[in-house]
Amino acid sequence: MYNRQIPKINETISKTGKAIVALGCSFVQAQGAIDDALFENYEWEYLGMGHPLRIKVDKKQAEELIKKYPELRPDPDHKINFVDMEYKNSFVNVLCKKYFEGEYAPINLGIRGCGNRATIKELYFRPEINWDKIKELIVIYVPSGIERFDFVNDAWEEHFHWKAMWPNPVETPSNCREHLWEGYNKGLYSEKFGIIEQIGHMQELLNFCKLKNAKLIVTPGFDRRYDKEYFEGELSYVITRDMNGTLKEKHFPGLLQHGNNHKNLAELWPWDTMFCPKGHKTFIDLSMSQEPSIADKSDFFFQFLGNRTPNGWVTACAHPGAKAHDYFAKALHERILEK
Repeated sequence: MYNRQIPKINETISKTGKAIVALGCSFVQAQGAIDDALFENYEWEYLGMGHPLRIKVDKKQAEELIKKYPELRPDPDHKINFVDMEYKNSFVNVLCKKYFEGEYAPINLGIRGCGNRATIKELYFRPEINWDKIKELIVIYVPSGIERFDFVNDAWEEHFHWKAMWPNPVETPSNCREHLWEGYNKGLYSEKFGIIEQIGHMQELLNFCKLKNAKLIVTPGFDRRYDKEYFEGELSYVITRDMNGTLKEKHFPGLLQHGNNHKNLAELWPWDTMFCPKGHKTFIDLSMSQEPSIADKSDFFFQFLGNRTPNGWVTACAHPGAKAHDYFAKALHERILEK
Protein backbone atom coordinates (compact mmCIF):
# COMPACT_ATOMS: atom_id res chain seq x y z
CA MET A 1 0.00 0.00 0.00
CA TYR A 2 1.08 3.57 -0.69
CA ASN A 3 0.36 6.57 1.51
CA ARG A 4 -1.56 8.30 -1.29
CA GLN A 5 -4.25 5.59 -1.07
CA ILE A 6 -5.10 6.06 2.59
CA PRO A 7 -7.18 9.30 2.45
CA LYS A 8 -9.64 7.73 -0.01
CA ILE A 9 -9.90 4.59 2.14
CA ASN A 10 -10.66 6.64 5.25
CA GLU A 11 -13.16 8.76 3.36
CA THR A 12 -15.10 5.65 2.29
CA ILE A 13 -14.90 4.17 5.79
CA SER A 14 -16.36 7.39 7.21
CA LYS A 15 -19.28 7.19 4.77
CA THR A 16 -20.09 3.49 5.00
CA GLY A 17 -18.45 2.07 8.14
CA LYS A 18 -17.58 -1.01 6.07
CA ALA A 19 -14.36 -2.35 4.59
CA ILE A 20 -12.87 -5.40 2.90
CA VAL A 21 -9.16 -5.94 3.44
CA ALA A 22 -7.13 -8.26 1.20
CA LEU A 23 -3.88 -9.86 2.39
CA GLY A 24 -1.29 -11.64 0.27
CA CYS A 25 1.62 -11.20 -2.12
CA SER A 26 1.71 -9.90 -5.70
CA PHE A 27 -1.44 -11.92 -6.46
CA VAL A 28 -3.30 -9.53 -4.14
CA GLN A 29 -1.41 -6.39 -5.06
CA ALA A 30 -2.39 -7.35 -8.64
CA GLN A 31 0.97 -7.35 -10.39
CA GLY A 32 0.37 -7.56 -14.13
CA ALA A 33 -3.38 -6.83 -13.93
CA ILE A 34 -3.17 -4.18 -16.63
CA ASP A 35 -6.10 -3.28 -18.88
CA ASP A 36 -6.44 -5.90 -21.64
CA ALA A 37 -6.59 -3.22 -24.32
CA LEU A 38 -3.02 -2.21 -23.48
CA PHE A 39 -1.78 -5.79 -23.72
CA GLU A 40 -3.51 -6.25 -27.05
CA ASN A 41 -2.44 -2.98 -28.69
CA TYR A 42 1.18 -2.67 -27.56
CA GLU A 43 4.30 -4.80 -27.33
CA TRP A 44 5.53 -5.82 -23.89
CA GLU A 45 8.91 -6.84 -22.54
CA TYR A 46 9.38 -9.62 -20.00
CA LEU A 47 12.37 -8.83 -17.75
CA GLY A 48 12.49 -12.00 -15.66
CA MET A 49 10.66 -13.68 -12.81
CA GLY A 50 9.54 -11.26 -10.12
CA HIS A 51 9.83 -8.19 -12.33
CA PRO A 52 6.85 -6.19 -13.62
CA LEU A 53 6.28 -6.24 -17.36
CA ARG A 54 7.55 -3.24 -19.30
CA ILE A 55 5.60 -1.68 -22.13
CA LYS A 56 7.60 -0.95 -25.29
CA VAL A 57 6.69 2.62 -26.24
CA ASP A 58 8.61 5.73 -27.18
CA LYS A 59 8.43 9.00 -25.25
CA LYS A 60 5.56 10.38 -27.31
CA GLN A 61 3.48 7.21 -26.98
CA ALA A 62 4.13 7.18 -23.24
CA GLU A 63 2.90 10.76 -22.91
CA GLU A 64 -0.25 9.92 -24.90
CA LEU A 65 -1.01 6.91 -22.71
CA ILE A 66 -0.52 8.87 -19.49
CA LYS A 67 -2.90 11.52 -20.82
CA LYS A 68 -5.49 8.89 -21.79
CA TYR A 69 -5.36 6.82 -18.58
CA PRO A 70 -5.49 8.99 -15.41
CA GLU A 71 -4.18 6.14 -13.21
CA LEU A 72 -0.91 5.90 -15.14
CA ARG A 73 2.12 7.87 -13.98
CA PRO A 74 5.51 8.62 -15.55
CA ASP A 75 8.37 6.47 -14.34
CA PRO A 76 11.99 7.27 -15.25
CA ASP A 77 12.99 3.61 -15.31
CA HIS A 78 9.93 1.92 -16.82
CA LYS A 79 8.69 4.89 -18.88
CA ILE A 80 5.22 4.30 -17.43
CA ASN A 81 4.29 3.22 -13.92
CA PHE A 82 1.26 0.88 -13.97
CA VAL A 83 0.94 0.30 -10.21
CA ASP A 84 -2.21 2.40 -9.78
CA MET A 85 -3.87 0.68 -12.75
CA GLU A 86 -3.04 -2.68 -11.17
CA TYR A 87 -4.59 -1.56 -7.89
CA LYS A 88 -7.67 -0.38 -9.79
CA ASN A 89 -8.03 -3.84 -11.39
CA SER A 90 -7.25 -5.82 -8.21
CA PHE A 91 -9.99 -8.19 -7.10
CA VAL A 92 -10.60 -6.38 -3.80
CA ASN A 93 -11.09 -3.04 -5.56
CA VAL A 94 -13.37 -4.60 -8.20
CA LEU A 95 -15.29 -6.47 -5.50
CA CYS A 96 -15.95 -3.31 -3.49
CA LYS A 97 -16.55 -0.83 -6.30
CA LYS A 98 -18.19 -2.95 -9.03
CA TYR A 99 -19.96 -5.76 -7.23
CA PHE A 100 -20.77 -4.02 -3.92
CA GLU A 101 -21.22 -0.65 -5.66
CA GLY A 102 -19.08 1.30 -3.18
CA GLU A 103 -20.68 -0.21 -0.08
CA TYR A 104 -17.25 -1.27 1.25
CA ALA A 105 -13.87 0.47 1.32
CA PRO A 106 -11.22 -1.69 -0.41
CA ILE A 107 -7.99 -2.04 1.59
CA ASN A 108 -5.31 -3.77 -0.49
CA LEU A 109 -2.41 -4.84 1.73
CA GLY A 110 -0.85 -7.15 -0.86
CA ILE A 111 2.94 -6.84 -1.14
CA ARG A 112 4.76 -7.97 -4.24
CA GLY A 113 7.43 -10.57 -3.48
CA CYS A 114 6.49 -11.18 0.14
CA GLY A 115 5.24 -14.11 2.15
CA ASN A 116 2.56 -14.54 4.76
CA ARG A 117 4.47 -13.40 7.84
CA ALA A 118 4.83 -9.98 6.19
CA THR A 119 1.35 -9.55 4.77
CA ILE A 120 -0.46 -10.41 8.01
CA LYS A 121 1.78 -8.12 10.06
CA GLU A 122 0.97 -5.26 7.66
CA LEU A 123 -2.36 -5.06 9.49
CA TYR A 124 -0.49 -3.57 12.45
CA PHE A 125 1.76 -1.22 10.50
CA ARG A 126 -0.99 0.85 8.92
CA PRO A 127 -2.27 2.86 11.92
CA GLU A 128 -3.24 5.72 9.55
CA ILE A 129 -6.23 3.64 8.46
CA ASN A 130 -9.29 4.37 10.61
CA TRP A 131 -9.71 0.76 11.75
CA ASP A 132 -11.79 1.77 14.78
CA LYS A 133 -14.43 3.38 12.55
CA ILE A 134 -15.05 0.12 10.67
CA LYS A 135 -18.27 -1.47 11.92
CA GLU A 136 -18.28 -4.33 9.41
CA LEU A 137 -15.00 -5.87 8.23
CA ILE A 138 -14.31 -8.76 5.87
CA VAL A 139 -10.77 -10.15 5.55
CA ILE A 140 -9.81 -11.99 2.37
CA TYR A 141 -6.54 -13.83 2.91
CA VAL A 142 -4.78 -15.15 -0.18
CA PRO A 143 -1.78 -17.07 1.23
CA SER A 144 1.43 -17.04 -0.75
CA GLY A 145 3.93 -19.92 -0.97
CA ILE A 146 4.45 -21.90 2.20
CA GLU A 147 8.23 -21.72 1.74
CA ARG A 148 8.54 -17.92 1.88
CA PHE A 149 10.03 -16.43 5.06
CA ASP A 150 9.96 -12.67 5.70
CA PHE A 151 12.14 -10.40 7.77
CA VAL A 152 11.88 -6.65 8.29
CA ASN A 153 13.33 -4.34 5.67
CA ASP A 154 14.91 -1.80 8.00
CA ALA A 155 15.14 0.71 5.16
CA TRP A 156 11.34 0.82 5.82
CA GLU A 157 10.37 1.99 2.36
CA GLU A 158 6.92 3.43 1.84
CA HIS A 159 5.51 0.21 0.42
CA PHE A 160 8.15 -2.48 0.88
CA HIS A 161 8.44 -3.01 4.62
CA TRP A 162 9.75 -6.57 4.28
CA LYS A 163 12.21 -8.84 2.51
CA ALA A 164 11.41 -12.46 1.74
CA MET A 165 13.69 -15.48 1.55
CA TRP A 166 13.19 -18.73 -0.35
CA PRO A 167 14.94 -22.00 0.53
CA ASN A 168 17.10 -21.81 -2.58
CA PRO A 169 20.88 -22.12 -2.79
CA VAL A 170 22.80 -18.91 -3.53
CA GLU A 171 25.91 -19.68 -5.57
CA THR A 172 27.58 -16.27 -5.43
CA PRO A 173 26.18 -13.98 -2.72
CA SER A 174 26.30 -10.33 -3.79
CA ASN A 175 25.56 -8.91 -0.35
CA CYS A 176 25.67 -9.99 3.28
CA ARG A 177 21.95 -10.74 3.51
CA GLU A 178 22.12 -13.40 0.85
CA HIS A 179 24.03 -15.55 3.33
CA LEU A 180 20.73 -15.71 5.19
CA TRP A 181 19.31 -17.56 2.22
CA GLU A 182 21.96 -20.26 2.61
CA GLY A 183 21.20 -20.58 6.31
CA TYR A 184 17.47 -20.75 5.63
CA ASN A 185 18.01 -23.36 2.94
CA LYS A 186 20.38 -25.58 4.92
CA GLY A 187 19.53 -24.98 8.54
CA LEU A 188 15.88 -24.05 8.82
CA TYR A 189 13.53 -24.98 6.03
CA SER A 190 11.56 -28.18 5.71
CA GLU A 191 7.97 -28.69 4.58
CA LYS A 192 7.07 -29.18 8.23
CA PHE A 193 8.82 -25.93 9.18
CA GLY A 194 6.84 -24.06 6.54
CA ILE A 195 3.50 -25.53 7.60
CA ILE A 196 4.02 -24.77 11.29
CA GLU A 197 5.00 -21.22 10.34
CA GLN A 198 1.76 -20.84 8.36
CA ILE A 199 -0.32 -22.19 11.24
CA GLY A 200 1.37 -19.67 13.54
CA HIS A 201 0.73 -16.77 11.17
CA MET A 202 -2.90 -17.85 10.93
CA GLN A 203 -3.32 -17.65 14.72
CA GLU A 204 -2.24 -14.02 14.55
CA LEU A 205 -4.79 -13.35 11.81
CA LEU A 206 -7.54 -15.16 13.70
CA ASN A 207 -6.84 -13.02 16.76
CA PHE A 208 -7.08 -9.88 14.64
CA CYS A 209 -10.40 -11.05 13.19
CA LYS A 210 -11.71 -11.84 16.66
CA LEU A 211 -10.66 -8.42 17.96
CA LYS A 212 -12.32 -6.64 15.02
CA ASN A 213 -15.30 -9.03 14.77
CA ALA A 214 -14.26 -9.62 11.16
CA LYS A 215 -15.34 -12.39 8.83
CA LEU A 216 -12.52 -14.36 7.19
CA ILE A 217 -12.30 -15.94 3.71
CA VAL A 218 -9.15 -17.86 2.68
CA THR A 219 -8.20 -18.77 -0.91
CA PRO A 220 -4.53 -19.54 -1.67
CA GLY A 221 -2.98 -17.58 -4.50
CA PHE A 222 -1.20 -20.48 -6.22
CA ASP A 223 0.05 -22.96 -3.61
CA ARG A 224 -2.13 -26.09 -3.48
CA ARG A 225 -0.45 -27.37 -0.33
CA TYR A 226 -2.96 -25.64 1.96
CA ASP A 227 -4.75 -28.93 2.36
CA LYS A 228 -5.69 -30.68 5.61
CA GLU A 229 -4.49 -34.12 4.55
CA TYR A 230 -1.21 -32.69 3.29
CA PHE A 231 -0.67 -30.72 6.51
CA GLU A 232 -1.31 -33.81 8.64
CA GLY A 233 1.04 -35.92 6.53
CA GLU A 234 3.96 -33.49 6.68
CA LEU A 235 3.44 -32.72 10.36
CA SER A 236 3.75 -36.42 11.18
CA TYR A 237 7.49 -36.36 10.35
CA VAL A 238 10.18 -35.90 12.97
CA ILE A 239 12.90 -33.74 11.45
CA THR A 240 16.62 -33.96 12.25
CA ARG A 241 19.63 -32.55 10.39
CA ASP A 242 23.28 -33.45 10.19
CA MET A 243 26.06 -30.86 10.49
CA ASN A 244 25.81 -30.07 6.77
CA GLY A 245 22.12 -29.27 7.06
CA THR A 246 20.98 -32.44 5.29
CA LEU A 247 17.45 -33.31 6.35
CA LYS A 248 16.68 -36.65 7.95
CA GLU A 249 13.02 -37.49 8.34
CA LYS A 250 11.24 -40.20 10.29
CA HIS A 251 7.54 -40.86 9.98
CA PHE A 252 5.39 -41.43 13.04
CA PRO A 253 1.70 -41.91 12.27
CA GLY A 254 0.76 -41.36 15.92
CA LEU A 255 2.22 -39.09 18.55
CA LEU A 256 5.30 -37.04 17.77
CA GLN A 257 8.19 -36.16 20.03
CA HIS A 258 7.28 -34.35 23.25
CA GLY A 259 3.73 -35.70 23.00
CA ASN A 260 2.60 -33.36 20.21
CA ASN A 261 -0.13 -34.78 18.02
CA HIS A 262 0.17 -33.71 14.38
CA LYS A 263 -3.58 -33.94 13.80
CA ASN A 264 -4.29 -31.53 16.66
CA LEU A 265 -1.72 -29.12 15.23
CA ALA A 266 -3.31 -29.29 11.79
CA GLU A 267 -6.71 -28.53 13.34
CA LEU A 268 -5.43 -25.08 14.34
CA TRP A 269 -5.86 -24.06 10.72
CA PRO A 270 -9.47 -22.80 10.23
CA TRP A 271 -10.46 -25.17 7.41
CA ASP A 272 -14.03 -23.90 7.48
CA THR A 273 -12.84 -20.53 6.14
CA MET A 274 -11.30 -22.07 3.00
CA PHE A 275 -13.06 -20.99 -0.18
CA CYS A 276 -12.62 -22.75 -3.53
CA PRO A 277 -13.93 -20.27 -6.13
CA LYS A 278 -15.97 -22.12 -8.76
CA GLY A 279 -14.55 -25.35 -7.30
CA HIS A 280 -10.86 -24.40 -7.73
CA LYS A 281 -8.31 -24.64 -4.92
CA THR A 282 -6.36 -21.50 -5.81
CA PHE A 283 -6.75 -18.13 -7.50
CA ILE A 284 -4.43 -19.16 -10.33
CA ASP A 285 -6.36 -22.40 -10.90
CA LEU A 286 -9.52 -20.31 -11.24
CA SER A 287 -7.70 -18.16 -13.80
CA MET A 288 -6.37 -21.15 -15.76
CA SER A 289 -9.83 -22.71 -15.89
CA GLN A 290 -10.95 -19.99 -18.28
CA GLU A 291 -8.40 -20.80 -20.98
CA PRO A 292 -10.22 -23.19 -23.37
CA SER A 293 -7.14 -23.99 -25.48
CA ILE A 294 -5.01 -25.21 -22.56
CA ALA A 295 -5.64 -28.93 -22.25
CA ASP A 296 -4.00 -29.52 -18.86
CA LYS A 297 -5.32 -26.71 -16.69
CA SER A 298 -3.63 -28.16 -13.61
CA ASP A 299 -0.21 -27.64 -15.21
CA PHE A 300 2.01 -25.23 -13.32
CA PHE A 301 1.37 -21.63 -14.34
CA PHE A 302 5.09 -20.72 -14.46
CA GLN A 303 5.07 -22.22 -17.96
CA PHE A 304 3.64 -18.89 -19.10
CA LEU A 305 6.54 -16.75 -17.89
CA GLY A 306 7.32 -14.54 -20.85
CA ASN A 307 4.25 -15.75 -22.76
CA ARG A 308 0.77 -14.52 -21.88
CA THR A 309 -1.94 -17.18 -22.07
CA PRO A 310 -3.97 -17.11 -25.32
CA ASN A 311 -6.94 -15.25 -23.81
CA GLY A 312 -5.01 -13.23 -21.26
CA TRP A 313 -6.27 -14.87 -18.07
CA VAL A 314 -2.65 -15.32 -16.97
CA THR A 315 -0.08 -12.62 -17.74
CA ALA A 316 3.43 -12.98 -19.13
CA CYS A 317 4.73 -12.42 -15.59
CA ALA A 318 2.67 -15.48 -14.52
CA HIS A 319 0.02 -13.62 -12.53
CA PRO A 320 -3.76 -13.45 -12.88
CA GLY A 321 -4.79 -10.91 -15.50
CA ALA A 322 -7.33 -8.12 -15.05
CA LYS A 323 -10.24 -10.30 -16.19
CA ALA A 324 -9.17 -13.02 -13.74
CA HIS A 325 -9.28 -10.50 -10.88
CA ASP A 326 -12.80 -9.54 -11.97
CA TYR A 327 -13.86 -13.20 -12.13
CA PHE A 328 -12.45 -13.87 -8.65
CA ALA A 329 -14.19 -10.74 -7.34
CA LYS A 330 -17.50 -12.01 -8.72
CA ALA A 331 -17.02 -15.39 -7.03
CA LEU A 332 -16.16 -13.69 -3.74
CA HIS A 333 -19.24 -11.50 -4.02
CA GLU A 334 -21.42 -14.59 -4.39
CA ARG A 335 -19.67 -16.24 -1.43
CA ILE A 336 -20.15 -13.22 0.82
CA LEU A 337 -23.85 -12.95 -0.07
CA GLU A 338 -24.30 -16.66 0.68
CA LYS A 339 -22.85 -16.22 4.15
